[in-house]
Amino acid sequence: MSTLYFLFFALLGLLAFARIGGRMDRMYRSPIYAFVLAMAFIYGFMPWVKEIFGIQTYPFPYGFDAKLGALVDSAIYTLMGVIGYCACGGLRHPQLPEVRSLTGREQLRALLILGVPSFFAVLYLAKTISGYDLASYMKDRIVLRRGMGPAVILAFTAICYGAVLVTDHFTQKREGRSPSALRLLAIMGAVLALAVAFVAMGNRNFVFILIAIVLLALLSIYAGRFSRIVLLFPALLGIAIGFSLWAKVRTTLDSSSAGTVTAVASEGALPLLVYGFNGAFGNAENMVWLAANDRRWDLLYGKTLYAALVNPIPRSLWPDKPFGGGPELRNMIYPGSYTLDGENLTSYTTGLPTEAYMNFGLLGIFLFGAFNGACLAWARNFYARQKSVTPLGVVMYSYSIFMFAFGFLYMELLGGWSRYLITMILLSGVAWLGDRRFRTSRSLA
Repeated sequence: MSTLYFLFFALLGLLAFARIGGRMDRMYRSPIYAFVLAMAFIYGFMPWVKEIFGIQTYPFPYGFDAKLGALVDSAIYTLMGVIGYCACGGLRHPQLPEVRSLTGREQLRALLILGVPSFFAVLYLAKTISGYDLASYMKDRIVLRRGMGPAVILAFTAICYGAVLVTDHFTQKREGRSPSALRLLAIMGAVLALAVAFVAMGNRNFVFILIAIVLLALLSIYAGRFSRIVLLFPALLGIAIGFSLWAKVRTTLDSSSAGTVTAVASEGALPLLVYGFNGAFGNAENMVWLAANDRRWDLLYGKTLYAALVNPIPRSLWPDKPFGGGPELRNMIYPGSYTLDGENLTSYTTGLPTEAYMNFGLLGIFLFGAFNGACLAWARNFYARQKSVTPLGVVMYSYSIFMFAFGFLYMELLGGWSRYLITMILLSGVAWLGDRRFRTSRSLA
């Protein structure tokens, strides 16, 4: 089976890079290539690595038929994504808009609407969490953060605000302006502090999203020659090892074990990477479990979609608000193990192909895959219709590419959609205000 996984990964990877060539910015212009590479990585490469290292997330035996069926479903999802993208105008190659830097007024509005609220949300989370012992918090962080969903979503906005600041800095440089080194240091310091805060709170995925959005946004400014991007690999590898180390440490932390970090680090870089990547992107096994245990669960017929749509409503106003895909999958595997009033609220990360199959079976794979590709085409075509954009528009498009080409493939739909919706509304509000002046009653007089 490992051979089939590798072939799936290699064929999709070669297909995408044959079209991209040495210009990574082509993924920015045609995000379907990013989608194909993401499917290759999550549903081909990661299962292959898990086969080689003998890793399973769930302690159940899987037959060859279940693994093959899940792989075929992944191939169908990929194909339908490409078909949906092409059917909705993805084959057109429009000219993308010019990017101009933010004016002083736009910078101020972005700070007041995005930066300040998200900064205080991060401080609120940090202050709330600081009242607990680190080991205790890492053990029960989901329970301890119960009811803090709105604050987490607002804090996530800081990710996109940081990406806007970085993109604006490089846009100014491309325009021939000379932004001060002090300003760059302040931006990098704020972004680094933000990254450290999120990692410490157990949200390393937020930092990964920040890096991905910034790299995508920079493709609107630079050509993205592959030979130059290769130079980033050592830094990205070091970040990946650091994230994996912390992921392993936080699951083994004990209040009385001061040498935990040293003990985990001694395991070596490769085992840490495998552990970290499996924890973040190893959810293709969900599809295998569903195929191997098709008589133990019933189709949900859109239940997790409905849960995602109503998730922005605070649970304090709707105590019986439905679960998302993660808790539903948890209860499929271990019936009755996830309840709102329970002490253990651990769930599983699904990914859109998994939720497609949970809700509508094979039909869901076809429908969700096509819709996934269509969303990529719609986002690209909407962006291309703009004559000129600021870094706000660049980040909005980059975030959309990331989510529909990669993020939703490994995230739970409920959490991912809520963050995407709220953040895009805030970004859109600042972009709509733009640099326009608003008349006051005195000026009208």
